[in-house]
Amino acid sequence: MRRLATLLVAVAALAAAVSARAATAPTAGTGSASAVGTTSATLNGTVDPNGTATSVYFQYGTTSAYGSTTATQGVGSGTSTIAVVAPITGLQPGTVYHFRLVATSAGGTSMGADESFATAPAAGASAPAVATGSATKVSASSATLNGTVTPNGQATTWYFDYGTSTAYGSRTAVKSLAAGTKPASVAAAVSGLHAGTVYHYRLVATNASGTTLGADQTFATVGPPAVQTGAAQSVGVNSATLTGTVSPNGRATSWHFDYGTTTAYGSHTASESAGSGGAAEPVSAGLAGLAPGTTYHYRLVATSSAGTTYGADQTFTTLAAVTMARPAARVVAGRAVTLSGTVAGSPPGTKVAIMAQPFGATSFTEVATVATGAGGAWRYLARPTIQTTYQASANGGTSAPATVGVRPAVSLRLVAGGWYRTQVRAGTASFAGRSVQLQRRDGDRWVTVRRSRLGRDSAATFRASLVPAGTEVRVALSVNQAGPGYLAGFSRALTAG
Repeated sequence: MRRLATLLVAVAALAAAVSARAATAPTAGTGSASAVGTTSATLNGTVDPNGTATSVYFQYGTTSAYGSTTATQGVGSGTSTIAVVAPITGLQPGTVYHFRLVATSAGGTSMGADESFATAPAAGASAPAVATGSATKVSASSATLNGTVTPNGQATTWYFDYGTSTAYGSRTAVKSLAAGTKPASVAAAVSGLHAGTVYHYRLVATNASGTTLGADQTFATVGPPAVQTGAAQSVGVNSATLTGTVSPNGRATSWHFDYGTTTAYGSHTASESAGSGGAAEPVSAGLAGLAPGTTYHYRLVATSSAGTTYGADQTFTTLAAVTMARPAARVVAGRAVTLSGTVAGSPPGTKVAIMAQPFGATSFTEVATVATGAGGAWRYLARPTIQTTYQASANGGTSAPATVGVRPAVSLRLVAGGWYRTQVRAGTASFAGRSVQLQRRDGDRWVTVRRSRLGRDSAATFRASLVPAGTEVRVALSVNQAGPGYLAGFSRALTAG
């Protein structure tokens, strides 16, 4: 009998083990959150126990790492899908939460998909308020950026933008603040900075109501002097003034400009003192004896006991002995544009050759000769029929080129029989086959009414009835239709009768 009892126990244990191995893990599905408020929500899901006693709970938190769970619920051992509901409270207003359903039985554990919801902002909540503070602990390669953030009732994230200009380009790690209503001090350390360099930074904070950018602030890392090569000023035929700024960074600093016709420079201005302050100081130096019409390179150089700093290379071009200006960059074909200039130091009557290079030409050709008047001034009336580049030459010198763009002349008139007639002209060029547009004014823009192709005489017609009476009309020739060497053309505006 004892052997029989032992055998029966063993059989029962084996049956239980086989039953456990045959059990199937429950099927869990995460649903949508409902009844979402400022600090509470209801989590929903479904579970199929698949025939084994099953318990369920929700994981939730502000990231997919969750961190919080609801109470565990038993859902039986059925074989059909049932709903699971769990209310949660104590949430932060205006905050995104992640959650998922977890179901466990003897057959194993299954997890529903990650879902998320956002709690409503607190009453009166708004975008965060920020104030960019001063930089502290500034060294040659690091600094601590400071500021304050007021979350205004919503969970808020913040970081600092920083870089060598107001385009910034770098930012600190994003950090979080709870949904408070009082200003909170924030700070972030930055490293890997360049010595003797001015950095811009600002505090940026974001919550569910928006993003707020703090004011731009600056600091300069310590080390060798910081320099910035500025623009050349008062550039003449043989002189110029070089400018820039020097930040001594607290050490006695001297500066000068390197200059020359290449980036090898070869010449430099006299050395000057910039003092030993911490702020950027403007500096300048005059150059004389330069060659006319020549491009010069220059850079600002500053030296202290901490080292030497070279500013960026800049260039300027001295005025040519012959100058030329044109008051208009574009003109309608057949109309005139005045070219004028001076021949430095020349007496009245000096001959100036006017050179022209029409679009498509490979070289300049002399088109006229004019004489200078008082002060070496000269003037020439040009009538280009296609885009043309001009130069003036005198005394062995040549002016900088000036290009005049040309619009085809587009006419528009009302002819007998209720038709508008348009014609496009520009020198001897033919615009036959090109498309023009009849346009009417609609407020502050022109709307195309009809397109038509120009005939062999570069003309086309449109019915006047296409445009309501009292409407302004014009004809336009787009730059693509005008073709190489021409700008877009437009007729004068008429008022439809």
